[in-house]
Amino acid sequence: MASKIQKLKEELAILENQTSLLYAEAKETYQKYLKTLSQSVQKQLILAVYQICTQSYPQAFLKLSYSQRQKIQENIKSLGKTLDPKLLSYLDKTDNLDSEPGASLNIMEQMLLNLSNTETPEEEKTIEDELLLPVESTTPKNTVINNPNHLVNWCKMLEQGIVTTLNNLSKEVNHLLQQAHILPSQLPPQVLDMAIQAEEAGQPMSGSPNLLNVIVETGAKNLDETAEEPEIPSKITKITALHLRLSEIEFADANLSLHHREIRNLLEKIAQLRKQYQKKQRECAVAEAEAAWRACWYEE
Repeated sequence: MASKIQKLKEELAILENQTSLLYAEAKETYQKYLKTLSQSVQKQLILAVYQICTQSYPQAFLKLSYSQRQKIQENIKSLGKTLDPKLLSYLDKTDNLDSEPGASLNIMEQMLLNLSNTETPEEEKTIEDELLLPVESTTPKNTVINNPNHLVNWCKMLEQGIVTTLNNLSKEVNHLLQQAHILPSQLPPQVLDMAIQAEEAGQPMSGSPNLLNVIVETGAKNLDETAEEPEIPSKITKITALHLRLSEIEFADANLSLHHREIRNLLEKIAQLRKQYQKKQRECAVAEAEAAWRACWYEE
């Protein structure tokens, strides 16, 4: 029994070594992806804001002076340049990998959906279920990840960070456009922020890339019949704002799509490795429990 346990622990160590190598490969691949993503976002950010200023709100943009227009353009470019260090900072985050990230991960889910479209039902279950299973791990935090459970959570945390960073950039730009009176300034900024979050939760996208259409009802009828104030007619207003969407950004950039496919292949390897690791962990636990039972059992 002792030799069986030792053999299982050696097999676990081999899988942990393979995980370390996969982590190094994943980190390098994600670094290339994030750098390409940052460059692509900066270009598509300018294009989306151009659409807002010239197609959605041309009159508001024309009311600005030449220097004000220049300032807006410079501020937009400056915000875009902050994206690269923010995205790359997620590569070195290895804290709290024992617990699974709580927020929904649209990018990860999309990758899993893409994988399921090309696999058999049995293979689909292997990839998707293994990436989404709860983590049960006791491996201590390390700067080098050698636990497949931790590696899955690291990928999820990174994907979640990408979504959060793009959403935050969208909100910052929308607030900037409101301050410049291009987007309606009477609309509370929280409304646009909530619209972005609602779309992330599954509401339909607008027809234009990286643009969000929001229908807002302003004004309300006076429901108090005894009040002296006249009724205020309601007004339906369509607001077009920025919402940077990863799927649309990738679709418009062939290099980014290529890096995305490389990441998807890595996710598949990680999922398979995690399945093997969890199986060996269970076999080892069963063998140790059997040995512990025999060690304290005696015949009367």
